[in-house]
Order: sequence, then structure tokens, then C-alpha cells
Amino acid sequence: MTSILATSLAGQYSAGWAILAGAIGAAAMLVVIYGGRAMGMTKMDLLRTLGTMVQPKGSTNVVYGVGLMMHLMMGAAFALLHTGLLHAFDPSSTGAATGLGILIGAVHGMMVTVAMPVMLKMGHPLVKDGTIDDPGPAMTGFGKMTPMGMVMAHVVYGILVGAIYAGAVAV
Repeated sequence: MTSILATSLAGQYSAGWAILAGAIGAAAMLVVIYGGRAMGMTKMDLLRTLGTMVQPKGSTNVVYGVGLMMHLMMGAAFALLHTGLLHAFDPSSTGAATGLGILIGAVHGMMVTVAMPVMLKMGHPLVKDGTIDDPGPAMTGFGKMTPMGMVMAHVVYGILVGAIYAGAVAV
């Protein structure tokens, strides 16, 4: 028996809802990341790291503005893939879509946690010159709790993208 949600997802991919869900999920990720930073669990300053990747000598406002724009755009772009996977797996309810979002977010978080240190070492000008700490394996150079925080932030993203998208498309 096919559910209403599965039928809705089957033929009605909505890039607009995917992008909106991704931007909301990316904003929620920042709450998790900067909450961890405020509690001393990590030294990672994601927006500064992203912003200085393209504006290494920019003013603080420019660096954080560019970092925020980059993060929200990546959140929207990854949501297009994430929601495509929702369609491919065809969940039978919003709860199932949210559960699938948890799984997709966890896998995404683990991949980023492993890949980001390599990318930062190879391409970030301030990591290369020592202004920003070496991220270390799995981002542990920013604190021992950073890898778990990164995965959890991506799980929050996955929950929100799955729930918002499935709720909107099933309506």
C-alpha cells in the first residue's frame, strides 16, 4: 500500500522547498556549532574559517558575512541532494522522512569531518600560514569534541531538511 507522502514525493520534487529547508537547516547547524563553541567544546569558528578562505585579509564584518553566505548557500545546495535522496528512498511518512534525514545527516557529517581537514590544509591560506590552527585529523585540532559536534550539527540539519521538506511536499 502506498502512503499519501510516498505518492506526493514520487512526482512532485520541489527545488524551492528543498532550498528553503536547506537554508533553515544550515542556520540551525550554526546554533549547534556556536553553542558548542560557547560551552568550550570546540575552538572552531566556522564562519570565520569559511569567510577567510576567500577573503583572508577582509574586515571582520566582511569575513563573517562571506562565511555566512557560503554556509547558507552550501546548506541550500546540499538540501537539493538530500531531498533527492528522500525521493529515491520514498519514505512512507513525515516521521520516516525525518528518520531518513537523521541517517543522511550523520553520513554527511562523518564525510565532512574526515574531508574538511584535508581541504583546509590544501587550500586555506590562513591554515597554510599558521594563522588558523591546523585542524588535525577529523577536526580534533579544534578540540576533542569537535568531530562529534560536527556530526551532530549535520544530524540537526538532516532532521530539519527531512521534516520541513516532507511536511511541505505532502501537504
